[in-house]
Amino acid sequence: MYTLMAVIALTTTYSTANLSNPAWMSDYGAARERVAAVGKPMAVFVASGQEGWAKVVRDGVFSPEARKLLTEKFVCLYVNTDTTSGRTLAGAFAVNKGLVISDRSGASQAYSLSGDLTGTELVQTLEKYSDREVRSTETVIREAPAAVRPAVSYQVQPVYYAPQQYVPQQYAPQYVPQYRYPATYTTGST
Repeated sequence: MYTLMAVIALTTTYSTANLSNPAWMSDYGAARERVAAVGKPMAVFVASGQEGWAKVVRDGVFSPEARKLLTEKFVCLYVNTDTTSGRTLAGAFAVNKGLVISDRSGASQAYSLSGDLTGTELVQTLEKYSDREVRSTETVIREAPAAVRPAVSYQVQPVYYAPQQYVPQQYAPQYVPQYRYPATYTTGST
């Protein structure tokens, strides 16, 4: 029984490791030329870091189905926002971190996601936009867009008042009689 489980584990590890990874391009102009030549849509992953395309997926790893779809049906472009040109291109897409899918001509966007997505959502999105003709753009925003103005802060100047001399008032009780005279006072004689 243990031999069977070991064989299954080794074959699944070998089969997933044997899948080819997508060819990641970093030049947008070259990627557009490739899209026009092969007639595939472009999948643009926008993130930061050496292998930042994996940061777009919440798990941090592409599933074998996603890798297969990206390899066979898309031209893959990675935009690294750590570089100046990457930040400029991400600003043009209005995405800090996310995924943008073009149509087959590369002229218009079919899908735009600002934020991250699960592995299942990635596979569903790639399947949806791999073979179809695009008539409109689907935009999903899960984080603040890249074109947000920076917060404005104002310097607050402290206000100082000159100290005033405090002089305590002398307490002087006032004498008020505790009894009352009637309005008309009569004497005992008649």
